[in-house]
Amino acid sequence: MTTAEYDEYVAYSRQHFEEGLIRAGYIEGDTGWRGTIAHPGGATDVVISFRARFPFQPPRVVPIDPDSVVWSWHRELDGALCLVAEDDHDDLWWTEASAFLEHVTAWFEQADAGWPNDRPDLDLERYFHPSEDQRLYLYDDLAGYPNGFVRFRPSSNNTMRIGSGTRPPKASKHSKDRFGYVADLGDIDVPPRSWQDVAVRIAPDVDLDRRIRNYLVDIVVLIYRRGIHDGAIVLEVWPTEDGGTAVRRLRAAADTTAAKTARAGVVAPLLHGARVAIVGVGALGSFTADLLVRAGIRHLTLVDDDIVMPGNLIRHLVGPEMVGLPKVTAVKRHLVARHEIAADDIEELGEAVSSGDFAMELLASHDLVVDTSADFATTALLHVSAGSARKQIISASIQNDGAAYRVDLLPPPEGADPLPSSRADVDEQPPAVFEAGCGSPISPTPPHVAVEAASATVRHVIGLLIERPVHLSGEVRNLVDPARTAQ
Repeated sequence: MTTAEYDEYVAYSRQHFEEGLIRAGYIEGDTGWRGTIAHPGGATDVVISFRARFPFQPPRVVPIDPDSVVWSWHRELDGALCLVAEDDHDDLWWTEASAFLEHVTAWFEQADAGWPNDRPDLDLERYFHPSEDQRLYLYDDLAGYPNGFVRFRPSSNNTMRIGSGTRPPKASKHSKDRFGYVADLGDIDVPPRSWQDVAVRIAPDVDLDRRIRNYLVDIVVLIYRRGIHDGAIVLEVWPTEDGGTAVRRLRAAADTTAAKTARAGVVAPLLHGARVAIVGVGALGSFTADLLVRAGIRHLTLVDDDIVMPGNLIRHLVGPEMVGLPKVTAVKRHLVARHEIAADDIEELGEAVSSGDFAMELLASHDLVVDTSADFATTALLHVSAGSARKQIISASIQNDGAAYRVDLLPPPEGADPLPSSRADVDEQPPAVFEAGCGSPISPTPPHVAVEAASATVRHVIGLLIERPVHLSGEVRNLVDPARTAQ
């Protein structure tokens, strides 16, 4: 689409919407299109205006009399109606005026009914203007500071971190620390939009207004609840010349285990107790380990007898600071440093799986063994041992120089056919590249294939651990190789 075509599309969308408003009886004015929404609770005059990014953003609707509509979590700070959730942006449906007006009418119907079955969004931040302070304020478990005083100290990466403390009587004017108070507002039915709204919910014996006037408190952390969900907001406060209190919201986030694992997936809690062994922590195995920890696995055994070489890094999880370390040590250090997993929960076994006894011990002491060794003898040994132990392993490998990957569940359950062979004879091989110390060519598999194969492997691992296998035998995926198709 050219710039001219884009401009034409935007202009047409706006004209089409305006024509729909005219048909509905709306009249254009200085601030937008004025009309009336009829609903069970009566009729409300509104103004509809276009946002700067229309049609890619829905129009804005504001009651002409802001207080004629009950304030709720479905209003913006300026009184506009919250009409479209962030997860409801499919198909730009609001570009049809008739559909949009029906949606506005439905909003008023829900408001008249008191928003039954309302989902408890924790977005109190949008009811306060942002501070000019661009630092990120990090807090841990606020239950440790119930209705207490706190101190935020500068930390790395332009952050401020919470701790206990009050401003000393003779605090240095050059101190970069900021002092505050944590207040629990309890359940909030209507969002506060000013300091007055906040102050009436705080226990009066705190005398917070006096502390703010005397510059003893300039940060207020609010804990609140909606339904079963807990929220928090960090506000910057200061006294005004007329004896009031000004307030702005600060950029803040929880730095807790719960916050850092909330996006791990709905099955993550089911995986916390599982024990998984990964045999081979090269490119595929290292990313598999990383994704498993991110998914919720908290007990890992890493098995590999190799060390990290400079040439490994382009396809490996770890960085150049790990060169020379055993791969199991390097991967463990990476996982512990970057994820919520304790060092004691990752076991290093710097040896190859070269005996049946070792294989059987791994199978007996783990819920699942994942073979990413890319070594036929290791895979065969684990396969036979798993059959003897009446257990399954997952074997994942990248084949055909990165043109395919496969994930096998071995042995397949009774009645399931094993995956067919996926090795291909390629007529035109790329020029082989050899490296000193290697008796065979270096694999030209690109890094993204290792990550993609690891993702597929983890999907099957999770499926087996929660007893919902993705496929009884596994999967084979043939990939398009841009390097070959370009020739």
